[in-house]
Amino acid sequence: MAKLFLSLDGNPIKEFRLTRPRTTIGRRPQNDIQIDNLAVSGLHTAIEVVGPLYFAEDLQSTNGTLLNGEKLTRHPLKSGDELTIGKYKLTFWREPAVAAKQADFEKTVVLNAPVAPAKDDIAPAAPVSSPPRNELTPVIRVLTGANAGRELVLTKNTTSLGKAGSQVALISKKGNQFYISHAEGRQRPLVNSRAITEQPQLLAEEDLIEIMGVRMAFFFR
Repeated sequence: MAKLFLSLDGNPIKEFRLTRPRTTIGRRPQNDIQIDNLAVSGLHTAIEVVGPLYFAEDLQSTNGTLLNGEKLTRHPLKSGDELTIGKYKLTFWREPAVAAKQADFEKTVVLNAPVAPAKDDIAPAAPVSSPPRNELTPVIRVLTGANAGRELVLTKNTTSLGKAGSQVALISKKGNQFYISHAEGRQRPLVNSRAITEQPQLLAEEDLIEIMGVRMAFFFR
């Protein structure tokens, strides 16, 4: 399952489940996601499902669409990606197991081709190798709240998240793996909508963390 989190000025507005093969975003009421603002074109952006992938495409809108701050034409989405439409932001998220399948699929296909080539035009794919895990950068991206869009690079052996006196979680590095544990507060942190136990929980890429009502995504860049 994939979702979009709509926010304005860091304040969450609504959560949308992407259940259709094609989801349109724009000012007109017939869009699947309507954003009633003059900076938004009548038909602004579309999210299209192609196999295991989700593609975002700007529909020749007047003011354009940004993907992670860059002008969008058509591009595949990964968990944590942020679309900017006018003053509004839409953060993309999908379940970890599905995201893992997407990552495997992406190694073998050309993602940016808007039209599939004819069979005679397909050249043998060159082997693609993934960088070792220890060469990737672990990141926490804030999805909702006042700090939505901000990222925290996990450079320390232990990083604390939350607010002292309310709820605090610790993310600890052990080798090339990262664990989340509860440190303070009545409520335990949520990982993929489930409260963690007393034991540190191993984090998988694309896991969705929630602390004090703020949602964050853990991934490697």
